Amino acid sequence: MNKIVIIYLHGFNSASLNINGNLLTNKEKLLIMQEFCNQNEIEFYTPNVDYRDFQNLIEDILFEWNQYLDRGYKVTFMGSSMGGFACEYLAMKTGCHAIMINPAIKPSELLKQFIGVTKNFETNLPYHWENHHCEQYLKYEQELADNHKAIDRTILLDKADELIDAATTFTKYQAIANVVSFDGGSHGFEHMRQALPIIKQLLC
Repeated sequence: MNKIVIIYLHGFNSASLNINGNLLTNKEKLLIMQEFCNQNEIEFYTPNVDYRDFQNLIEDILFEWNQYLDRGYKVTFMGSSMGGFACEYLAMKTGCHAIMINPAIKPSELLKQFIGVTKNFETNLPYHWENHHCEQYLKYEQELADNHKAIDRTILLDKADELIDAATTFTKYQAIANVVSFDGGSHGFEHMRQALPIIKQLLC
């Protein structure tokens, strides 16, 4: 049986690792996933990514994907919010499964509200988010829209997501993905533990 790795991508203006390279276990969903992966002998790869340069992000993750394939791993992409969008795109490119948590659908529009952000709220490292960073996503949104190949997707939604309307996401994906919705919650997703049986079934 193949070894299994989850490549997990955090959301916009966030992080999975602190400035010392350690997992941010104060984030509940990361702590739960780390425990789950340890218990099931699954590798959990959680890089910090920069959404200012999506092309470079994709190239970096595809390089890691190839490295894991060469080592005999079965790869699953998992991501929250913008990480969900990135995972959908990576699944289209690779044929791997994507687990998308409260995913962003149109980053080119969603991320405009953050123009002017000047530091990462998890690491406090300075950076600038500008309009052209939003506009770069038009290309990738169109590529996904024009895609006619089946994409292997599971969508995990908190119905009370305050940033992205869960009902709109459900309507978009209900016919083309396995969509699992949870009452309440938030954009940060508060039902990771409840979602573990679904994740385990997909992986194992």
